[in-house]
Amino acid sequence: MSVLTKFLHLPEQYPMIRGMVSYAIIWPACSLTQEYLERGTSLSHANWARAARFGFFGAFCMAPVFYGWLKYSSRFFKKNSIVSAITRAAIEQISYAPLALAYFYFGMSFLEMKPINACVDEVKEKFWPTYKIGVLYWPSVQTLNFYFISEKNRIIFVSLASFIWTVYLSHMKSKSCPERPK
Repeated sequence: MSVLTKFLHLPEQYPMIRGMVSYAIIWPACSLTQEYLERGTSLSHANWARAARFGFFGAFCMAPVFYGWLKYSSRFFKKNSIVSAITRAAIEQISYAPLALAYFYFGMSFLEMKPINACVDEVKEKFWPTYKIGVLYWPSVQTLNFYFISEKNRIIFVSLASFIWTVYLSHMKSKSCPERPK
């Protein structure tokens, strides 16, 4: 087996790496897409530091956590039925989604070198508006994911579905938090 063939088979052997690579590409692309959609920003004027933070956070923070969540939750849902898929999606929306959103806002703010209290304030300000939209979007996506997509391809499917979601997250992240009274 050639070195190239071994390299090309790594994603099959290590699905978390496949997810990390896809998030490393998709998350900064979402940041750039959001800039373009909202402000018409060209690539030459894009905020590349922000895109790099999205890529880092997506690849090294979100993808491993999400991969772990999928592996953990799949232990409890062995049956592949529509009822199981809907139940799993609902449980994920109640248990995983709130933690992931708080983690996103806090982590991205932390990567911006904001003080801890500013990171917490951003979570407080943006969590509920984002979560309400997520309640509409993610259960549908995850029901499809858990019912129709094989386990080895779920993180890829979700990373593609998350393109739209991450553009929305990028939009919400770019909004300024109102100044809180001291």
